[in-house]
Amino acid sequence: MRQWNSHDEFRTRTKKMNQELTAQVRRITEKVLKERAQTAAQNRKVLAIFGTTQNGLDIPLQQLQQCQQDGWKIQIILSELATKTLSLSPIRAAFGEENIWQENELRDIDDIVDTYPLIVLPALAYPMAAKLALRLVDTPCTYLVFEALRQEKRVIAASDAFGTRAQFTSRKSFGQLLETEYVNLLSELGVQWVTAARLAEAINEANTATRITVETAVISASVIANLAPDIQELGYITPAIVTPLAREHAQKRGIKLIPKRKSD
Repeated sequence: MRQWNSHDEFRTRTKKMNQELTAQVRRITEKVLKERAQTAAQNRKVLAIFGTTQNGLDIPLQQLQQCQQDGWKIQIILSELATKTLSLSPIRAAFGEENIWQENELRDIDDIVDTYPLIVLPALAYPMAAKLALRLVDTPCTYLVFEALRQEKRVIAASDAFGTRAQFTSRKSFGQLLETEYVNLLSELGVQWVTAARLAEAINEANTATRITVETAVISASVIANLAPDIQELGYITPAIVTPLAREHAQKRGIKLIPKRKSD
């Protein structure tokens, strides 16, 4: 056992060890913060899919442009219905032709889903909402959104087109009942509803979620129970198994489970 020559030598050595430990902790902290910043920058991608709307595009476009100014990369997809019903000039002027895809030109949709962690539906109307709610994914756009929901990625939709007609009447029409049913079904699938005027806020909040990724063959309830209180998203490497009880615990804690490929 080491014998110290004097009390001063012991104090000097202890001070040096503490300084080295402090420096090591600082380096680790800086590395973690840097990695988080890099991850956040990589995740600042939004895929905005336009259906159609009778409420105008001014507010949704302003909100997406605000996100663009905040450092988000915005990629637009125009559904076939959008190309036939919307005035496309404001969209092209706001984001440039190079950042706009047409639905009938989409290729390798699975790769698109992997690339974009966040999907926004700024102009969602009944045709697409009904298909998604009823799981009729027979178009590239509906398949893309449904696949993102299946992978528990974040999908934000503007709610302005729903619940606005005769909302103060005591008796609801058949159309309103269907409208409510679509919203409820899509909510169960994981769609987050916000007004068009809150799209930028919701998008920025989505990027602040605390995420971690685990590499284990089975995601059990104990894995969920041992997560830190601030964890909001848990990534796992496919083909890992997520037990039903783990999914239940994650849902209760508000934790999104996100499958990832090994190369992600």
